[in-house]
Order: sequence, then structure tokens, then C-alpha cells
Amino acid sequence: MAELSDVVIVGAGIAGASLAYALASQGVGVTVLEATLEYQDRVRGESMQVWGVKEARNIGVEQVLLDAGAHVAPVWKQYHEGVGETGEIPMWMMAEGIAGSLNMRHPDACQALMDAARGVGANVIRGVKDVKLNAGPPATVTYSSRDDGEVTAPLVIGADGRNSSVRRQIGITLERQDPVTYIAGLLVEGLVGVPDDFDVVVSEGDLFILMFHQGGGRARLYLCPGVSGRHRFSGPEATNRFLATWNPACYPHSELVSSAVPAGPCATYPGDDTWTDTPFAHGVVLIGDAAGYNDPIIGQGLSIAMRDARIVRDLVLDGARQPADFTPYAEERMERMRRLRLIADVVSATEAEDADNRQARRAFMSQRFAAMDPEFVPLLVGPFAGPETVPDELFDGSILERIRNAKLP
Repeated sequence: MAELSDVVIVGAGIAGASLAYALASQGVGVTVLEATLEYQDRVRGESMQVWGVKEARNIGVEQVLLDAGAHVAPVWKQYHEGVGETGEIPMWMMAEGIAGSLNMRHPDACQALMDAARGVGANVIRGVKDVKLNAGPPATVTYSSRDDGEVTAPLVIGADGRNSSVRRQIGITLERQDPVTYIAGLLVEGLVGVPDDFDVVVSEGDLFILMFHQGGGRARLYLCPGVSGRHRFSGPEATNRFLATWNPACYPHSELVSSAVPAGPCATYPGDDTWTDTPFAHGVVLIGDAAGYNDPIIGQGLSIAMRDARIVRDLVLDGARQPADFTPYAEERMERMRRLRLIADVVSATEAEDADNRQARRAFMSQRFAAMDPEFVPLLVGPFAGPETVPDELFDGSILERIRNAKLP
């Protein structure tokens, strides 16, 4: 006999576990089906921007993450080749009452959120395989684990990631913008003598370089090359090659970072971008990466997940169950992803896209920001304060063209 639930959430990553907590804490009956028995290091999804922290606070999970050891970064410092430190981005100023961006190892964050969801009454089933969906209504989900199971609910929420089985079963295909950059990441520990009260952004050579501190001498490092470097940090020597390369001359603690101890796998991902204008079907709504994801070069994945969870929570609590009920979510998300796509395109074109005028591109953007050019400053602020802060008039296509055609004086 099928188990009955108000909502079934397939996938208990950041988006699914956060929404499970947000709904269960309001008395909604939630069943969560998660494939893993233990969360794995995914080499991404570990820095939540300020607008995402604001959403996390709204749904009640910010404190869950802080209690689990999340590290707050009140400032990001910028470094440029041949110059050194060039300025600070004050995270603490991006949203009232938010102290900074939030960094935490992905498996630890997922586990903390899942434990919190279980603590407020969510029924969590792990080690689930072969999820099959009959969208209904009502929707029925069958699955295999230690014992086969079946759950019936008015609504199924697909939060099962980039390769979403739920999305595939309801026939939604994501649109995709091909990558112009790749993102390689590695977790390290033993960072003795490296200040962790600010995160680091570096422009040097042909790479865009980042470091997000997690506290306790641990940090996630990233190296972002153009498409030509897609295999640069792969293979049996990937970790050693990565650490040898994470050594920019313009950052004063580079040698300490490059001699740190690897604490996880080294992996590379494409900087692609995907979306859909209809992240829902009869009895089903998609959130997080299952609904489409932004180019990770600007680190928006966790913030996107938090807003998805907040909007869908509010709609479900208001009684949303039919496809039309989720139209406000779809419309807001489509516009949000469009804005983030431009911001990511601008960062990629400036910092890492294969180009013979990279120095000129970086100089052009540095000049625009130094002059507080109103056409460009919102593109710096938007990833932190929220994509809705970017004015509509910047979306005419001219900014990318100007960056790509930049010339040195």
C-alpha cells in the first residue's frame, strides 16, 4: 500500500534539503528520497552569496548552516597581475543585516540541512534507486532501496540535480548556452599563516583564480581557464598540477596556499548555462540545478537554490498544486537566470575566455569600475546583492561586445 504524503521531494542536496526543512517546519508532510547514503565532495556549491544568505535566513536555514560551522566572509579582496591588491568588495554592505557571504564544505552543508529537515518531521529515505514517477494527479513515486516503496502525494518536487531523472520523466528539456570557460576546483587544508577573514579573487595570466575560506585552515580553491584549458587540470597528476598553478605572484600568500594539503578530489566542470521557462508539469515542480543552472564562474548555485526554495515554499503554503499555480515562480526564475547569465558572460569574457586581448579586456573593466561607471558597477554588485539589482537597460548586448573589442591604449 502506498504511503501518503503532502509533498515528495526527490533529491536532498542543498535545494531539496532546504525546502524539506522549510515545508516540514510549517507542518507540511514531507517525504524526501535521496540517492546517496553519504554525501560526496562535488567540488562546487560551497560559497553562498549575500542575496542567497538573505533567502536562507527567510526559510530558516541560515542558522542551521552557521551552527554546523559555516564560515562568514565579510570581505572579498581583489588582486591583479603586476599590481597586487587592487581593492575590496564589502560583502557586509550588500544586504541589510547580512554579515557576509557564507562558505561551507558541500557534503557538510547537505548533511546539516538534511538532519534539520528530519528534526522537524520530514521523512527521509536514503539509498534510493530507480525512482519512477507517475505525475497523476495525485502523483505516485515508486523507488527501490532496502525495500521497494511507493509514495502518493499531490505534489512532487524534483531537486535531483543537473542530470535530473524527474525532469527527464516529465519531458522537460533545458536550453543550453555552451561554455567559453571551465572551472577546476580543489579543497585544501593546513593553511597555516594564510588570513581567512577575507576571500580572494585574482586575475593573472590566462586564469581567473579564487579562494573561499571555510575556517580552520581549510579553503576551496578554483582555477578558471578558457575552453582550451578544459583538460589542463585532469589526469593522474591533476592535483599536483593544480596546486603548482595556484601560485599567483600578485597574491602575497600564494606559496603557503600552493603547499597546502589536498583534502578532496580535483575536478573540472564546464562553465555552461541552462534554463527552462516552464520548470513544472502536472503534479511536479523543479528546483535547484534540476530546473537549470548558471555558469558556476560567478558562484550563484547556492543562492539560486535558496530563492527557489523560498518561492516554492511560499506557493505551496498558499495551496499551489496545479501547473498554473507555479507560473509566478517560473517567470521570476526565468528573468533571474537571464540576468545572471549576462553577469557570468561578462566575468567569463573579461577574465578567462580564450582571447588574444585578455590584458586589454581586464584593463578596460578595471577602468570602468575605478570610474564607478553606472553601466558596469551594477554588474559587480549584482552577483552579491541579487540579480534584480542590475538595471534593465544593461541588457542590450553592447557590454559584451565592448569588452571583447577592448584595446590597450
